[in-house]
Amino acid sequence: MRHVGHTSRCRWINFFLGLFILSITGKASPFQDQTSRSITDSSKPIDVGMIALLSAPEKYEGRLVRTHGFLCIEFEGDAVYFHEEDYRHGLTGNSFALRLSKLQREQFKNLSLKYVLIEGTVHAKGLERTDGWSGAIAKISRLEAWPIDRGPVPRH
Repeated sequence: MRHVGHTSRCRWINFFLGLFILSITGKASPFQDQTSRSITDSSKPIDVGMIALLSAPEKYEGRLVRTHGFLCIEFEGDAVYFHEEDYRHGLTGNSFALRLSKLQREQFKNLSLKYVLIEGTVHAKGLERTDGWSGAIAKISRLEAWPIDRGPVPRH
């Protein structure tokens, strides 16, 4: 019994010692916010899912992000939606407006109504909020088709 207690204490000491070393070196620190970035890597996008982006867009205000969604390029309605069904049913609250230039609209119109990977800067407090979108994505630096399609859902 005494041996088990000693082993348990050693594990806890090693655990906290490991956390202390990681926090000092700054590598893989469990106390560090995953979205915090240094000035030197501000050009690297943060990988964030649409659910996280939609639920707390202000957390990513002014940040360069990378996410996936269903793209729609149409007159006064350029947006990336969480799902195709959100687009089809007009659920703009589940989308972000896109601030595209005329050149970008032409360049990316062949991706409309497809799932895409997108990188750009989030604006959670823009005018788009008044039109029902969850915010906007601007300064789009990457927009490409998301090639993964697993086919129809199997029926059991």
